[in-house]
Amino acid sequence: MSKLDTIQFISLPKSMEEKITGFKIDSSIPIPVQLKEGQEQLRAEDVTIESICAGMLVVIAYRENDKNFNYYRNFVLACQPDAVQELNAAAITKEKQKDYPFAEQLFLTVYHMLPQSASCINLATLYSSWAVYEADAKDEKAEDFYLTKCLNTLEDGLERFGENEDILCELGSFHTYLGNLETAQDYLERYMKVAEEGEKKQKMKKMLRDVTFRLDSDQEIKQAYDFMMLNEEDKALEVIEKFISKNPRIWHGYFIKGWALRKLKRYAEAEEALLKCISCGESNADIYNELSICALEKGNRELAKSYLDAAVDLDGENLTLASNLAFLHLMDEDWDLAKEWIEKCRILAPEDRQVQSMMKEYTEKTGEEFGPVIREEYVHDPEGKEKDHEHHHHHHEHGEHCNHDHAEDAEEDEDE
Repeated sequence: MSKLDTIQFISLPKSMEEKITGFKIDSSIPIPVQLKEGQEQLRAEDVTIESICAGMLVVIAYRENDKNFNYYRNFVLACQPDAVQELNAAAITKEKQKDYPFAEQLFLTVYHMLPQSASCINLATLYSSWAVYEADAKDEKAEDFYLTKCLNTLEDGLERFGENEDILCELGSFHTYLGNLETAQDYLERYMKVAEEGEKKQKMKKMLRDVTFRLDSDQEIKQAYDFMMLNEEDKALEVIEKFISKNPRIWHGYFIKGWALRKLKRYAEAEEALLKCISCGESNADIYNELSICALEKGNRELAKSYLDAAVDLDGENLTLASNLAFLHLMDEDWDLAKEWIEKCRILAPEDRQVQSMMKEYTEKTGEEFGPVIREEYVHDPEGKEKDHEHHHHHHEHGEHCNHDHAEDAEEDEDE
């Protein structure tokens, strides 16, 4: 059933044409009222300011081109001045709980009520997270559907806001993740022209260098990567060795070599290749995660944990890395560290099955229960500019390594 099927339009009597906190009601405009769950017919006693605002929010979310859109928007804001902030906070909570349909409705409402780059990116990020969820469920059709919605949302934002640096950044990252390297290069180059200097721009410069390298490099590295995607590690090794012989100081070749050797269970050789990445000047979470797997398979659990610590330092929002570290501490009965890392995982994904399983095992072995999740609050300045947070959610993934990223906030007021 469509969300629009849950509302019913009524006409208000002229006697109600009075101002609500400065808002003039027009009795000639039909009013949408939210029906209660399971209700088919509206009763007079069900028509309240709350049910009217709820009905209007459904129209705002799903019928942006409605001829009375501005009237409904202004009505809601007159009744609930903090509606946008409250809806955005609720949307973030619902996304983290993986209640994606409800989160979508809320994020759509925020984006349509207050169109700006942050609300566009948070909606796109929801679709990206939803796509990851469907990929984990092995539903490729649904995964493609939500990846397309993510892309369409970002492209819509670019059309609305012009060469916006945050949206260009997201589009560049998104196409890099999809492997559309020429398109990614175009967006990243456009981003560089408009972005302010800072840590984020430095990260994106590195991504642009990597994309440009992959486009301009010898055919060997592209072939090797393709072979890895096909689980043909021997062929990938054969190709990448040719690349390394010509590019002995380029870390990418050693990473693919180490990745392939690790999948072939040649752990000592894999570790040697991966350490070459670091000696070439590259440090990223994927390298250290691969090293941790090698160390664990070689029987050195403490070294595996050290490598995972380094990986988490480089990618603190990665649930896979944090849960792997929590699991190792739990297995080694390092109770304090196990609980510390389980708590960090709970903040990232409180409903995740593996996190729930580790909590249960910890409680069974120690008798200690977990309290409610303690979350960090994000503080906005008076103009609604975000503090120390980047909307950057699309990361390249390889093999078994999967990043779980979440939207955090939308700006509240921004002059476009």
